Order: sequence, then structure tokens, then C-alpha cells
Amino acid sequence: MKVRLKDFPEAVGSSMDFNTHALAEVIVGFEGHGQDSVSVLDLEVWIEGLGWKDMSRAFRDRDLIPDNHNRWFGEPRTCEDIERGYFK
Repeated sequence: MKVRLKDFPEAVGSSMDFNTHALAEVIVGFEGHGQDSVSVLDLEVWIEGLGWKDMSRAFRDRDLIPDNHNRWFGEPRTCEDIERGYFK
């Protein structure tokens, strides 16, 4: 998924993995700048059909959901995923 820093929107990267050693952080890969662990509160995510959205808000609205092991996240694929709140 495409993500960008709120304070520096030119810094666009990709992320799908949670940092399993920290709370509310994801691992973001920035082109040419390596990877870093970034707080969900500091990111916006590109949601198809909606555009850029605050990442924490996207999780609350279930535009993004985690897998059942809380290792990665993504947009829900089915209505059942949205109701359940996670991927199986």
C-alpha cells in the first residue's frame, strides 16, 4: 500500500507490515532511503476510491484491517472481512 508522512507529503513509501516489536507502528519502505518503523499516527494511506486518508482513521473506519495474526494489513477484500474486522 502507498503511504506518506503527514509532515512531509513528498516522502511516499509502501507498507503492509506491522512492527511486531512496537505498538501502533508499521514498517515503511521509502524508495532510495531504506526502511523505517513509523507510527500510524504520522502516516496517511492511499485508499482506492477515497484518496489519501489518515492511517489511524482508516483503521477506525475499517478501510484498512489487519490479518488475524496482526502481522500485516490491507484493504478488506469482502464484506465478511469488514464485518469480522480482520483477514482470515
